[in-house]
Order: sequence, then C-alpha cells, then structure tokens
Amino acid sequence: MTRVNGKSSRRREVGRDVAEIVPDAGLTRIVLAGDLDMSTVAQARPIIERACESGPEKVVVDLSAVEFVDSHGLHLLASTHRALTATGCVLVVLPPPEPVRRAFEITGLDGLFGDPESTAD
Repeated sequence: MTRVNGKSSRRREVGRDVAEIVPDAGLTRIVLAGDLDMSTVAQARPIIERACESGPEKVVVDLSAVEFVDSHGLHLLASTHRALTATGCVLVVLPPPEPVRRAFEITGLDGLFGDPESTAD
C-alpha cells in the first residue's frame, strides 16, 4: 500500500503496467499507466468494476500515464460509462497524452473526458 496525497492507495500490476486505486469520500480514483489494450484490458476490467461495486458516487479513471490504447481499451471505458450511468454513479475520464487522445477523438469517445471537480455534487 502506498500513500497518494495523504490517502492510502492500492497498486495492482496489469501485465507490465500498473493501476493505482485511491479511494476517497464518495470518489474512487484509478490511475492507469502503460498500455490499455487487448493484452491488459482483461486485467484492468475487474479493477474498475470492483471500484464501481464499492458504491462511490464518482469513479475517476486517470489516463494521464497511458501510452497506448486500442479498441479493447476504448470499449472498456465506454461500457463502464454506460454501466455506471445506469446505477447513478458518475464516471469521469481524465484524458491521456495527445497521441493517445487522438484515438478517443476519432471514435467520438472524447466526450467521456471531464473534470472531476465539475461533476461534484
């Protein structure tokens, strides 16, 4: 367990990449690093789903350290967004660096990007 901004966090290996989970009051932040693709999405999915099951009002998926995303990663985020919306939870996706962001723009999924402060209750 590590400390991020004074909060306890859990670090999970996703293939050779990492997912950091930082719970907070009414919010769970998941920081993904490395690739979000066919080889890692099967490991990333349960991490995100478990965060959603714990009942936060908002789940923030931070992609600022993601270096590559393919259609599997895009599908994971789109389906998670639909599932959370159906339960009344808010999914906020913090955008990846510009080269990776382009995949979201081309597919129209850049609408998932948001500011976690702007969706606060």
